[in-house]
Amino acid sequence: MNVLIVGLGLIGASLAKTLKKNTNHHIIGWNRTESVTKRALDDGVIDETGELCEILPKADITFVNFYPEAIPAFIKENKDYFKKHSIVSDSCGIKTKICRDLEKENLDFYFIGAHPRAGREVSVYDKALDNLFDNASFICTPTDDIPRSKTDALVGLAQEMNFARTVVTTPEHHDEMIAFTSQIAHVLACSYVLSPLAPYHAGYSAGSYRDVSRVARINADMWTELFIDNKEPLVREIDDLVSNLMKFKYCIVNEDADQLHDLMEKGNKIKEEIG
Repeated sequence: MNVLIVGLGLIGASLAKTLKKNTNHHIIGWNRTESVTKRALDDGVIDETGELCEILPKADITFVNFYPEAIPAFIKENKDYFKKHSIVSDSCGIKTKICRDLEKENLDFYFIGAHPRAGREVSVYDKALDNLFDNASFICTPTDDIPRSKTDALVGLAQEMNFARTVVTTPEHHDEMIAFTSQIAHVLACSYVLSPLAPYHAGYSAGSYRDVSRVARINADMWTELFIDNKEPLVREIDDLVSNLMKFKYCIVNEDADQLHDLMEKGNKIKEEIG
């Protein structure tokens, strides 16, 4: 099978490396910066490249790895080149806006949103790994008009790539869960290190500081789009977080040790139960 990777940054190149490591599929690659494409070809990360008008019609499955706003634009712009009845997917961290936008288009291929749940603090070709997705989940978000066989084919490819778990859900449920499991953590981390005391942490900080602040290392351009494109679920999570923080503040200000103890016991119990 021909698998095309469009966009050879961290995720795209890691997908290509993982496919090369775990499957026998023919890997085609393309990147806007030609020097990156050439490196991927020279490194053996991809088997073939070429002009979009030449390689898009060859691909049985295509992954488009761009920032959120650029994905629908790229697919619409090149929709006449994609192989008929092929699968076109992506790797973006939000799904509803992209999937519902492309659902309105008259396409002769099948767009199925996807989200390989892994990443690093840097997002360039040089940091790509062939084991980035070990122990990771691969989430598919087909819309109602997608044949089950096409979703099964994409899930099957993820299983060939050795993803630890595959999940099929709606774009909307994906986005509300990602608001909780990922986006709110980045909001919290960035808010945390905005403290005026943050520059003086050396000598005082240990594991708690590292754990909470780690994901403040953020690609601001990409995450700005992700946050705004997932506005409603993320704002709900921010509201819940602020509400819980205010409960802690109230207990501390009023020296309500019993209620403060209960809040922490409740948090501890929930964490023990859910992992």
